[in-house]
Amino acid sequence: MELLACTKCKKEKPSNSAYFPLHNKKRNGLDSWCRDCRATYRSSINRGKFRNVISDNDLKELKVSINQCVICGSNEKLVVDHDHKTNKIRGLLCNHCNRGLGHFRDDPMLLEFAAMYIYASVDSPKWEEYLNTKAWNC
Repeated sequence: MELLACTKCKKEKPSNSAYFPLHNKKRNGLDSWCRDCRATYRSSINRGKFRNVISDNDLKELKVSINQCVICGSNEKLVVDHDHKTNKIRGLLCNHCNRGLGHFRDDPMLLEFAAMYIYASVDSPKWEEYLNTKAWNC
């Protein structure tokens, strides 16, 4: 059995998918970190690409202080939301809201048009009320 050394923990383990996650960009098809190291890295606070933007302590405090999605109020697992232009962290959102903002490219105008589209498509009796809201007329 061929062994592979994890580049994180340096331990040699059998070179198969039971010990190393699959990775389609690697020549051997396996991640360079073993499953244990990858799981530990992902589960601690899941900083990912925000390593240079927020400290571990600040992120831990944020996760302790916010326990529901700021947009929809869901209590499901929260993810870090950030501004794609400045890379600044805005807060924590549920995965659905975070992906929704991303799919609309963080463009408030597109989100507003999407809201208008949904109101118009369901023949909402409050359509006129919506158009006359303070937020829309600023």
